[in-house]
Amino acid sequence: MSSVVKIDGSLGEGGGQVLRIALSLSALYGIPIEINNIRAGRPKPGLAAQHLKGVELVRDMCNAKVSGGYVGSTHLEFHPGPLNRPKHEFQADTQTAGCICLLAQVALPCALFIPQKEPVTLILKGGTNVPMGPHIEYLTEVMRPILNKFGADFDFVVLKRGYYPKGGGEVHLRVTPVKNLNAVDITDLGIPHGISGWAYVAGCVHTNEAYKMSNDAKALLTDELTRNNIRVPPINIESYREDRGIAVGNGSGINIVCTTTTGCVFGGSGLGPARQDEPPPGVIAANQILEPFLAGSCIDEHTQDQIIIFMALAKGVSRVRVGSKKLTCHTETAIQVAEIMLGNRGLHFNLLESGSVGDSPSYILECEGCGLINSNFVE
Repeated sequence: MSSVVKIDGSLGEGGGQVLRIALSLSALYGIPIEINNIRAGRPKPGLAAQHLKGVELVRDMCNAKVSGGYVGSTHLEFHPGPLNRPKHEFQADTQTAGCICLLAQVALPCALFIPQKEPVTLILKGGTNVPMGPHIEYLTEVMRPILNKFGADFDFVVLKRGYYPKGGGEVHLRVTPVKNLNAVDITDLGIPHGISGWAYVAGCVHTNEAYKMSNDAKALLTDELTRNNIRVPPINIESYREDRGIAVGNGSGINIVCTTTTGCVFGGSGLGPARQDEPPPGVIAANQILEPFLAGSCIDEHTQDQIIIFMALAKGVSRVRVGSKKLTCHTETAIQVAEIMLGNRGLHFNLLESGSVGDSPSYILECEGCGLINSNFVE
């Protein structure tokens, strides 16, 4: 039995990411954990509903014993059992607008290593397009192709979309277990190959809002790429109204995906209506693609921290170019937690200078993964 690993939840940005990565690695490696100061860096510290449901979801996946699992708790003890082979379906319902994609972040790595050949279905309910978390389109259109590079995949169905504050969304992920993850080399940026996207409104929001978001994004993408002497690829951003049968509540937003000639994928998202002190949603989404690309990064800032756990689990040395902006606070936090959990297995990340972007140095994040093997995987 592994000794308990103690983790300070106030590490780095002090948010829910500390909890999610620690829970996933605890379940995957059978490491008991004790987390204090959960979400100490947030206005309302402790477990919110979506974090508690994430705890319960992973608990069910590995038959864990849990202490401190309640809303508002700042202390959690999690003692995992073996990953649950007999079950093929797991559910989590935040009963709020809690972000479905954050539930997926904690559960997806575990589902990939459940010791069975048959797919595992995750039924996740909450918010699909809400503030303070990835949109469902980001998970399916950006993270999924990046996960494919590691040799893993999932199918999905979006049954209902849920917006803040009502939630009510429902997404089914059908995850295919793997024997192991492969290391990746994502260091060749290439040039933009195509940009696609979706600008939507739901409920009582006027359709004109969708067209405005789309036009704002197209204009900024075209202007900035042209200004930097980069060929503007075809841009296709669809504007539409969500069917009332699959959208709960009122909402609007935009999601954009940019692919490059070397297979890099960038995502940008924005939610409406914008506050007076904020840029329009279309501008926010376009900048989330432009900023990392122009900094010479092969991934956007949201992928940067989400990819850490897969690099840690992969077999071999993964290398990812992060450009001239180095690492985000979320990424540094993810690395800290992963190294605390797996440091005794030799896990270590290195940030290496490699080339330049204009007058600034460019960096590559490198990691020799622990090479987790699904030893009971049925071929």
